[in-house]
Amino acid sequence: MRRQMIFLQMFIAFLGLLFWGCGGDDGPTNPPVPTGSISIEAAPNDFEAPWQLTGPDTSSLRGAGNLTISEVAPGDYTLIWGAVEGWIDPGSSTQTLDAGATVSFSGTYYSETPDYLPGFVLIPPADLAVPATFTMGSSLHEGHMPIDSDPHQVTLTDRFYMASTEVTVGQFVEALQWAYDQGHVTAEGASIFDALDGSTQELLDVADSSLKIDFSNGVFGTSFPDLPILAVSWYAAVSYCDWLSLKADLPRAYDHSDWSCNGGNPYSSSGFRLPTEAEWEFACRAGTTTHFNTGDCLNVDGEANFDARYLNFFDCPHGWHLGHVVEVGSYPANQWNLHDLHGNVAEWCQDWYGSYNGDVTNPAGSEVGENKIVRGGSWSSYPDNCRSAMRDFSNPLERYYLIGFRPVR
Repeated sequence: MRRQMIFLQMFIAFLGLLFWGCGGDDGPTNPPVPTGSISIEAAPNDFEAPWQLTGPDTSSLRGAGNLTISEVAPGDYTLIWGAVEGWIDPGSSTQTLDAGATVSFSGTYYSETPDYLPGFVLIPPADLAVPATFTMGSSLHEGHMPIDSDPHQVTLTDRFYMASTEVTVGQFVEALQWAYDQGHVTAEGASIFDALDGSTQELLDVADSSLKIDFSNGVFGTSFPDLPILAVSWYAAVSYCDWLSLKADLPRAYDHSDWSCNGGNPYSSSGFRLPTEAEWEFACRAGTTTHFNTGDCLNVDGEANFDARYLNFFDCPHGWHLGHVVEVGSYPANQWNLHDLHGNVAEWCQDWYGSYNGDVTNPAGSEVGENKIVRGGSWSSYPDNCRSAMRDFSNPLERYYLIGFRPVR
């Protein structure tokens, strides 16, 4: 009898559950399973880039082109970009999708030959692997200075294009004229002001003879087109990068309301921008671990434009001092076909000045600061200030006659 009663109670409970689950609108319903979304986007997006997406249940989805997938179960997802003839694929990446969230897989395909981007070279070259890890900074026996970062491992996960030379006066004038004609900058007398995103930041003073830019009746010009542009602020340098992006119908890297780069992640920007400090040193070294990409000494007679008259750096030979800037590309390129990374003109970088601690992947520097990183030394620098690891900084408003820049994409 007791067994029968227990069985009856269990049966009644089962009927109750069955009724409760199917009994109409007033009863409770099973909550929906939480899901998320996955966005897939390749650049450039003028071709259908193939990809394969593998999820937590080991199943995979194949497709091509840009796509957003909704109602996806949370978990780890790996996206592998496929081959496109004539292009270097972005490889693969893994991300974790949380319930209610969206993850974005973005990848940039790089042309094996950068003919469509004249004046830029691929970093690292196509015959080298990415991700790429190198030792950034210097140790005491390498002429380490307090401003230098200590040696630490930096990994860069993507290729990028870098201008083979510093931006010339002629290139800057051409882009500035276009920006002025489009209303992206305004002029009041000799002062040139930004006009993007509500910004009125002063960018240039064309009365400064260091600029070597003429301006009359709305027309900019120069008699020195092949010299590197000088006396431009950090704001003018990043504005130039955005003018290039706008001319090429690419998303701008910079928000001129706060001057942030791609929401704080410069590496995923598809437009032109300044190099991060890590990208700059990686490109300058070009695989070397010596003081300079030319070795442990820098020869003023044929390798770079700097001041070798007085300082005897690590027993390197003294030399002469040219005493002025020279045309870009006047000295041999490094192993990756980049000119003038030592001397001639110091170069603005993307990062705020700050310190590095430990190994890092795709570092973007400090989130805030007062000064921006400057790299490379200039024609007036001693050799120790031209080293691959040497860091310097300047206020982003500064328009100094020794500082220029080169963009990356």
